[in-house]
Amino acid sequence: MFIRRATYNDLEAMSRVIIGASPLDPIYPYRFPDRHLYPDQFSALCREKCAEYLATSTVVVCEMPSISCPSTSVVVAFASWDTPDSRRQIRSGKIEPYPASSPAPIPVTIGHKDRMAAFRSTCAEYKQKLFDSVYPEHRGGHVMLKILLCHPDYQKQGAGTALTKWGIDLAARLGLCTTVFASPMGLNLYRKLGFKEIHKFKVQLPGDKEYLVIPALVLEPKRVEQGVQMRRHADVAGYEFGGGLYAAGSAMERIATVCG
Repeated sequence: MFIRRATYNDLEAMSRVIIGASPLDPIYPYRFPDRHLYPDQFSALCREKCAEYLATSTVVVCEMPSISCPSTSVVVAFASWDTPDSRRQIRSGKIEPYPASSPAPIPVTIGHKDRMAAFRSTCAEYKQKLFDSVYPEHRGGHVMLKILLCHPDYQKQGAGTALTKWGIDLAARLGLCTTVFASPMGLNLYRKLGFKEIHKFKVQLPGDKEYLVIPALVLEPKRVEQGVQMRRHADVAGYEFGGGLYAAGSAMERIATVCG
């Protein structure tokens, strides 16, 4: 296993990871229920999203020996991190341009437009409420895991742990908290690594039976600070620890990934 910073040479491999992992992550069936009917369009959208991650985030990839050719290493997983460096790059306007070979952004012609809009706006609202306001930029901000995906053929081999620890180690060196909106695939991993759930929020359109329930988690750089910060989160979110935001037993209670 090899962990390294991504480059635009990884764009196609990252796209294959998203396409392979998307059926297992509820945010994709929720937003793109028709993706299987238009595989070419969905593939193009995934590629475009990966290019956006590379331009605006700190992306780290995991390489492993290929199943079909063990002498060759392939990218099997990646994580996109919102870091102080990537935020400074965006504020300065020095966003790395897409390679000349990259196609122009394509119009979104598939997916559930209203669900996509609700997902973006709700995640942005709770990111501001739970993370950005608690860990403001003038105090260093926080290191947020925006998305973590591993191709199904290479899961349960430590890629997710290694990629998450990369960001945790960076945050620890900076003295910052690590934050994430968790997926059902990653929730147990984050808990094992010490993350604490501070809130849950719901993404649902009026009258829509489908919805997502998204847990927000935080890992403090120092255990001694945890109680204070957790209380700050409780004050901001109006959330009681030990309780649940939504009752279980609904038709499709799902937990989603980072706001990607």
